[in-house]
Amino acid sequence: MNTETVEEVRRSLGWLIALGILMILLGVAALINPFLTSIAVARILTWIFLFAGIVRTVYAIQAWRQRGFWLKLLVGLLYLVVAILLLSNVFGATLTLTLALGGVILAQGVLEVITAFKVRPEPNWGWMLFSGIVAIILGILVLNRWPFNAIWLLGFFTGMSFIVTGFWMIMLPQAIGNYLTRN
Repeated sequence: MNTETVEEVRRSLGWLIALGILMILLGVAALINPFLTSIAVARILTWIFLFAGIVRTVYAIQAWRQRGFWLKLLVGLLYLVVAILLLSNVFGATLTLTLALGGVILAQGVLEVITAFKVRPEPNWGWMLFSGIVAIILGILVLNRWPFNAIWLLGFFTGMSFIVTGFWMIMLPQAIGNYLTRN
């Protein structure tokens, strides 16, 4: 690597560290008020559903001569109906999204366990198995405590995710910087 490239990488690492610090601060803020964060996450996801529904419906209408027009239109309209229902009741949206999150985490865990056994002779397959077992336990815990955990769970998971992401954003540039100085 030439000197200019190394310096360019070093300059961009500073931005990654700054973003990591911001992510940690946002994560801590989310953990301080997980209820408000849960409401915000539900609102953001609801608006994403609305935007996706509009885009899918417009696409279906533009492609009305293609095969699958009615299915495309139905999916777009379904997104719109779900978004409108979620927009009309923010607490219902939080409940629904928490239930969906629990189901997704549980399904992810089951699939990871199955995949871990399929790749079992590979090195470190046990980490995938461990991750799957943890996801299954978390999914069961989320679903078992639903709907009582819905008022704080999305906010808590969002905060934890931001903090973990922030840490790797800080640690990765340090590892790259150490690598660059050694080579």
